[in-house]
Amino acid sequence: MRLWSQVGAGFWTERARWNLARWQTHLEQPNVSFWIARVSGQEAGCFELTEFSRGAKIEGFGLLPSYRGQRLGRDLLTAATLQAFKTGAPKVWLHTATDDHPNALQNYLSGGYRIVRERKLANPLKPQ
Repeated sequence: MRLWSQVGAGFWTERARWNLARWQTHLEQPNVSFWIARVSGQEAGCFELTEFSRGAKIEGFGLLPSYRGQRLGRDLLTAATLQAFKTGAPKVWLHTATDDHPNALQNYLSGGYRIVRERKLANPLKPQ
């Protein structure tokens, strides 16, 4: 999926080899939803929610490069969190890593998230 790849370019690669059929199978799961953020009608970013019995996980959260640095990440995080709670989730979580966008962790912390566990990445991406 083009938007997922563009948002995650340089930060994540776990779905880089997925073809359209694999994406379709994934997105058709009843516990998965994909959300697109728009600014003035233009795609600006996205997030995916995966629902579990214990809560909802925000996946693939981010903005396209041209929308970064405009303080939109906090609004997108708020939208993702609210949408996750609308599913009835008792808790919401996400994962981040040292090779995510440099502002990611601070955005999550200022948005009310807290660090639950830290571990070293086996194969972090090289900085772009």
